Amino acid sequence: MLVPRARLTAVLTTLALAAPLALGGLTALPAQAAPERTVTLVGSLQSELGCPGDWQPDCTTTELVQDASGSTWSTTVTVPAGSYEYKVALDLAWDESYGPDGSSDNGPLVVAGDTTLEVVYDDTSHRTTLTPQDLPDATVTAADRSLARASLRASLTRERFYFLMADRFANGSTANDRGGLTGGRLETGLDPTDKGFYHGGDLKGVTQKLDYIKGLGTTAIWLTPSFKNRPVQGSGENASAGYHGYWITDFTQIDPHLGTNADMKALVDQAHRKGMKVFFDIITNHTADVIQPAEPGSHPYRSKADHPYRTADGTPFDDRDFLGKSFPDLDPKVSFPYEPTLPQPGDADVKVPAWLNDVELYHNRGETTYSGENSTYGDFSGLDDLFTERPEVVAGMTDIFKTWVDLGIDGFRIDTVKHVNTEFWQEFSPAVLEHAQQQGNDDFFMFGEVYDADPAFMSTYTTTGKLAATLDFGFQNAAQQFARGGATTGLRDLYAGDDWYTDPDSNAYQLPTLPREP
Repeated sequence: MLVPRARLTAVLTTLALAAPLALGGLTALPAQAAPERTVTLVGSLQSELGCPGDWQPDCTTTELVQDASGSTWSTTVTVPAGSYEYKVALDLAWDESYGPDGSSDNGPLVVAGDTTLEVVYDDTSHRTTLTPQDLPDATVTAADRSLARASLRASLTRERFYFLMADRFANGSTANDRGGLTGGRLETGLDPTDKGFYHGGDLKGVTQKLDYIKGLGTTAIWLTPSFKNRPVQGSGENASAGYHGYWITDFTQIDPHLGTNADMKALVDQAHRKGMKVFFDIITNHTADVIQPAEPGSHPYRSKADHPYRTADGTPFDDRDFLGKSFPDLDPKVSFPYEPTLPQPGDADVKVPAWLNDVELYHNRGETTYSGENSTYGDFSGLDDLFTERPEVVAGMTDIFKTWVDLGIDGFRIDTVKHVNTEFWQEFSPAVLEHAQQQGNDDFFMFGEVYDADPAFMSTYTTTGKLAATLDFGFQNAAQQFARGGATTGLRDLYAGDDWYTDPDSNAYQLPTLPREP
């Protein structure tokens, strides 16, 4: 036990005088009794309790009395309504003082009316407890109980997810390894020796392994994007395949490398029979890299200030002036910062549904740097970034994912949420949830990827943006910092920010957690 210096001196003096000692023929005098220890309740409440002022460790009015055990001190005080801070001071001075938790921090005290408190200090733990003594007897009514209900928590928020990439999991059928395509790896995308290409895993393989997955403690499978992708993008050393699912050309069918829509339906049905749910990872703001700027060379982002959108007759306009309205007539040759073209043969109708082939429904502003304006208007590594401010895009994406709700899946994890304008989510999320409820799926649940650790920012997507939840990157960050030896204050501050998420239909309990970035 660490002992403060002043207290250590007293202990040593007591030990030295505890018994007669023979010193050079002389006998030491018997020790006198050590002075009694005093404990005083101090704080901003002392003047209300009869002391001349507050924070006075030498005020005897608020001294505690030592109990028979010798290790605790106690007293009873009546505190008037107010907000206070308090602690105890030892031996009528500030040399040694403790807050209620045994640390040096002051403790808060808030009372609504005159309240009698028993104050007990334990000299072993240095903790102080305050116990009300005059609470009125009363019958607890139903109205009282309604004030102490459990926090709102959607039924699917207690799931244990298994995040699964079908192509890398198990190969249930070699017949679909090439996705129905012919040729070499640059045509089919298949090369199990290269981590950047398809390896052959599929939905049948996942279905065959459901007992294994459930045995891990899984209650919900979270599939990486599984829709039809452009098999290969890039050239030379930069060529790779769409095994990850983020280069979508057809939002209406499962990637043939993984199987068919019927295979997905079978997986969902079998998982449900085994008591597990299935969630899709979905994308709403970009497609495969099909559109190419007519301008040669690199294509850095061009801002709205320097390169405004223009109507078909060349008049500048701000797209945000038309949110929720019909946009002006556009002309690809004059309306965009970069003129959109489709240089590859067959690309004019490669995307499904057909509306996705309209180049006017994309931002066409060049490459994003993931910050500021270009975070929502720029292309991700060349991927065609949808004009999500346009009502046609909102309606089209909503219809796409309503159809997948009909398959019987249990929810969506939504990619790149913070790179889409908030108004899109305000329409998309309620519409999809309403459709799920109409299909009898009242528990359908969606959570978005907002890669940020600040609750004040992340919560805007669950309150203003109307999503049910976001992935809890705030918890991930705080937990990792603590696990690396950081102070607990990071977790404390994280939980203190939970109220940012509270609104009529969601709160922080609904945020799915994860140990690391998927």
